[in-house]
Amino acid sequence: MSDENYDVLVPESAAKWFGLVAGLLVPLFFGMVGAQIYGNINASSAVQVYPAFEE
Repeated sequence: MSDENYDVLVPESAAKWFGLVAGLLVPLFFGMVGAQIYGNINASSAVQVYPAFEE
């Protein structure tokens, strides 16, 4: 069989788009989700309370 007769299932630019999505958008999504989850858990412990002034 000849290698010239094959079916193309995806366009040639698919690797560029897959790299863009897998390399940039997926880590950005997980970073935003992680910041929302772990940022709200420690929000109450991040508040600093100072004692009142003595008069």
